[in-house]
Amino acid sequence: MRGQRRFLTWFVVLLLTLVTLPPCRLAASSDARSAAHHRPLTDEQKADQNLQFMLTLYRSAAEPGGRPKQYRKFGSNTVRLLTASASSVFYLPVSTEDHYYAFSAQYQLDLLPSERLIRASLVHLRAWSQTGLPSPRCRARVALSGGDALLSTMEPHQRWKEAHLGARLLRHSGGRLTVRAQYRCTVSGPRAYGIPGAPHLAVPALLLYLEEERDGKDWMMAQLSVAKGGDELTRRLNRWHPSVRRRRRRSPDSVSVLSGLGAALKGDTSVPKNRCKLHPFRLSFEQLDLGHYIAPPVYNPRFCQGDCPRVLTYDYHSPNHAIIQTKIHELGMGDVPPPSCVPYKYMPMSVLVKHEKKVEYKELDDMVAESCTCR
Repeated sequence: MRGQRRFLTWFVVLLLTLVTLPPCRLAASSDARSAAHHRPLTDEQKADQNLQFMLTLYRSAAEPGGRPKQYRKFGSNTVRLLTASASSVFYLPVSTEDHYYAFSAQYQLDLLPSERLIRASLVHLRAWSQTGLPSPRCRARVALSGGDALLSTMEPHQRWKEAHLGARLLRHSGGRLTVRAQYRCTVSGPRAYGIPGAPHLAVPALLLYLEEERDGKDWMMAQLSVAKGGDELTRRLNRWHPSVRRRRRRSPDSVSVLSGLGAALKGDTSVPKNRCKLHPFRLSFEQLDLGHYIAPPVYNPRFCQGDCPRVLTYDYHSPNHAIIQTKIHELGMGDVPPPSCVPYKYMPMSVLVKHEKKVEYKELDDMVAESCTCR
């Protein structure tokens, strides 16, 4: 009975602590959890509703380390949000509760030959300046150049609203798209006046779901080509990670044929101390001169290093060629090196990349080593 009373007392104290916890503390913990998915943002990036929308999309699809929660969750390997290259707005306050907006926006599609458009959406966005004030309920009527009108509603609790365009954009030809959006917003509540002259809405964004059919290696090489030269990048990596420097100094010829032959003559089947296995290798995208990568905050590609054992067990998944090569190396027949410790399986990784007029979510294959083998 005494133990039960102590437990009940502890439980009541804990419950009262949670109830009286200030909202700011709760919000701070929520911000910390969301920040685990991306690197620290500037004040300008925090106020960018386009980026905030894509960060929400990223968190729904990827773990904090960048591993996709589901393969091709969006039905494509790329989701690109385009901001308007040119826009104009007409604002008319019909009354203290009703507000009318008319946006005209142009978007540069500029799809690459290797990109296939799967579907498209228009993202209705609220203005950042109205944060903390009652949000209006906005009815939208959108007309594409040469297309029919599209109707949708953004409820007060929604920071943004994605309206699917269906096959409308698929029929569009040319690199420029013009969108005209009309909104009728109604504010309810005791603070319906809001801030005089402050807009409730931002210019809508265009969301493209694309299948990048170009090889992922070609895309990554194009990204790294804008970074500093390979020699400079290697020098900086050596400075950050001494293990890489030690590995570069070690020549493949440093493995002695005589030592391998001696082990074979002695019948040594022990596992080497420096066994081939997976090692962590953490760095930021800024260190790769890819500062426009917003998420994930840390990249851990991992690498395989170590000596391959004489007996290649099943868990190494080594081919027969590696088994024969090990025997040839032990017998000292020719200048044949032992099998190398290399990655066997890879995992994909999701990244979020911010450019001047667009934000991209991409699922990249073979970005993180998952296991090692000897071959």
